[in-house]
Amino acid sequence: MKIFLLLFVASILLSSNVIAESGINFEKVVVNHNVKIQKLNQRYKALLNEIDQLREKQKNDNAKIKELFKLLEFKQTKEVVEQTVTQIKKNNIKAKKMYSNARSLLLTDQFKQAVAMFQKYLNDYPENSNVDDAHYWLARSYYSLQDYVNAKKTFIGFQQDNPKHHKFSNSLIELARVHIELGENDDAIKLLNLMIKKTPEHNSVNKAKELLNNITKAVKGPSK
Repeated sequence: MKIFLLLFVASILLSSNVIAESGINFEKVVVNHNVKIQKLNQRYKALLNEIDQLREKQKNDNAKIKELFKLLEFKQTKEVVEQTVTQIKKNNIKAKKMYSNARSLLLTDQFKQAVAMFQKYLNDYPENSNVDDAHYWLARSYYSLQDYVNAKKTFIGFQQDNPKHHKFSNSLIELARVHIELGENDDAIKLLNLMIKKTPEHNSVNKAKELLNNITKAVKGPSK
């Protein structure tokens, strides 16, 4: 055991002598190595910081890009809305002018032209505010042309779509007249009775009663 210990001490002494003879400063090497490691660690931390900054910048850039797209989308939407509103206003002006012209044609007994104008108006501007009225006046135009089949169909369509329209009661009287012209007296009587019963205070109720009285007499025949 003592011999082994002596050999180990001797080997250490020999190694120290070799390092000393070679001129290598072991402590200096270790210090330099540690300095390099510290510099590498600092550089590593700096790189991590740069990466974090780049990531943050990318987030900000992405947010700016999204915001830019939103602004562009809003601008486009705003432009579309403005264009749509402008177009609607133009269409309303054209629609009102066409409706007014059709009414003028009807009032001046130009019934054929009135029918054509009302049909064009309804085809071109089906969502316009005067569409319901136009259906009524179209039916009146057909009646004035003695086109009783189309007048009947148009009056019935108007009544189905507009049960609360201010001209609904008038349309019942007008449709009754159409039924009379078509020889459908029973249907005319039913309509007139309905109009008188449902709207007894209407300003045209006297017309309805007079017409009902005349058609009832016609159905019963002359009294003996």
